[in-house]
Amino acid sequence: MKTSTLVVFALVMSSKAFTQLSKGQLLLGGSLHFESVKESYYPSGSYNGTNIFVSPAVGVLVLNKLAGGVRVDFSSYKSTSSNVETKQTTMALSPFVRYYFLPVASQINAFLDAGYLRSKTKWNSFSSPAFTDKSKGFQILAGPSIFLTEQIALEFTIGYRHTTSDNWGPGLDANKSSTLSSGLGLQIHFGKKATTYQSRQTPLTTGF
Repeated sequence: MKTSTLVVFALVMSSKAFTQLSKGQLLLGGSLHFESVKESYYPSGSYNGTNIFVSPAVGVLVLNKLAGGVRVDFSSYKSTSSNVETKQTTMALSPFVRYYFLPVASQINAFLDAGYLRSKTKWNSFSSPAFTDKSKGFQILAGPSIFLTEQIALEFTIGYRHTTSDNWGPGLDANKSSTLSSGLGLQIHFGKKATTYQSRQTPLTTGF
């Protein structure tokens, strides 16, 4: 009797799934990204380098599997050339939309994320006055979202961003930047969880 009861209970529980990606849920998360940067300066030359940035984000699911929100990217690093130290600090604001491809109750999902990018970079050097550059562009992210619990998801991303500097014209360089990145982050889902039951029949076995 105990064996048959456990079998029925396990089958019923396995048919139950929580919709982590249902309309109205709030999203709060953050990620750490490693990027490879290629910058082109017309007509003076180019620059290649690597960087690390953090990216907190907040959003809301406006429809099942479709979210919109705002992301902030922040990076700061120092470089030394010819015994001159330069500090570069960049902050970017990016409204974004995100779509999940698999059913809302999937423990492992896949998403595509696209957003407009507006950034501000400041250079400080002991040898010259501080310089600030503003740029605009776009960013695309994609990857899997793995739900560790009903509310917490682990995310792996690959991304591409392209920006163009505002500060160019007669006598100034045209600065274009292309970046490839990989990232790791966590996403927390807040709000009422809807409960769904997968439509499948559970065999009722009895044993004595």
